[in-house]
Amino acid sequence: MRKCIRGVLWKDGVASFYHNWIREILRLTNQLHDGTYKERPAKFFTVTEPKTREIMSIAFRDRVYQRSLNDVAIYPATTRTFIYDNYACQKGKGTDFARDRLKEQLRRYYRKHGAEGYVLQCDIKGYYPNMRHDVAKEVLRKYLDDNIYQMAEAILDNFPGEVGFNPGSQIIQIVGITALSDMDHMIKEKLHMEQYGRYMDDFEMIDESRERLEHALEVISEYLKSRHMELNRDKTRIYRIKEGIPFLGFIFRLTDSGKVVVTIKPEKIKHERRKLRRMVIKVRKGEKTREQVDEHFRSWKASASYGNSFKMLQRMEAYYKSLWEDDQNESEQTDDADGVDQGKAKRGSDGREGGTAGGTDRVHGDHDRRGASDR
Repeated sequence: MRKCIRGVLWKDGVASFYHNWIREILRLTNQLHDGTYKERPAKFFTVTEPKTREIMSIAFRDRVYQRSLNDVAIYPATTRTFIYDNYACQKGKGTDFARDRLKEQLRRYYRKHGAEGYVLQCDIKGYYPNMRHDVAKEVLRKYLDDNIYQMAEAILDNFPGEVGFNPGSQIIQIVGITALSDMDHMIKEKLHMEQYGRYMDDFEMIDESRERLEHALEVISEYLKSRHMELNRDKTRIYRIKEGIPFLGFIFRLTDSGKVVVTIKPEKIKHERRKLRRMVIKVRKGEKTREQVDEHFRSWKASASYGNSFKMLQRMEAYYKSLWEDDQNESEQTDDADGVDQGKAKRGSDGREGGTAGGTDRVHGDHDRRGASDR
């Protein structure tokens, strides 16, 4: 429960559970022991970052149960057989760990073979949406004892249909990194690919022989077919190392001197510029605050600071500052205009320089003179 409340204690349902946590945990425990526990209906919503997809949100008490089942039983049983270069959803690993490993693999490759070579980069088409339920159950059945498997199977059965999962559940994420574990061992131990790594369904390998990589691609395709999966042909290809390896939002380039240069993808920068521009417009409309936009930009800079990004961050800082300069200039012009208007009003009120009062008198006087002439 204490793990699950991190970052979400501001929600009413979470705060209510936490306020009465002794009673709620006892009730949940009793329901699990006497077999009356039932998962509550999930809610679905759509996110657009980093890409558009539907996310499932489950009740907080169900999240506590699933987190407990995962951390205490499923995670230790499944991850103990993983290769070192399986990066996602594990303690001590993650995106920065995966990027550091790719840099190390490139350096290791350079020491053996130089800067010439090839990369096979693969991506599985619709990994979670196209994952069959029987395949997921088969994966867990291999690692779990009967009691734990039945509890995990009941959670999988809550997903409708026979194909497709929503990655909102932590157990589904563990299924995702476990489903291809046998493929990892096959690539490392049978195909003997030394420089290989996988982050969920995105994986790459480096070799000096294009023919070996083509053979590896055929073997991987056949393996995935046996698991009712297929490669995304638009994102799967073999290319030279010197083209740069796109991986987890960055491009890794191996130079002739053996240095690995890491730069953020240009489309990520363009996307962030557009997003900042839209957020500034929302601030002008009163839909957001300046503090919210500043916090977002600081978070993005922290994420984008990986690699050789000093000059890029300087340019982004200048661009971000320029977005607010228009507001500052408009504010200064408004202040100047207000000052001029106030000065005119003051001078007019004492009648010395043709202000509002004096000007009104002259207009009335001219009107009276024209009226007399007409008469």
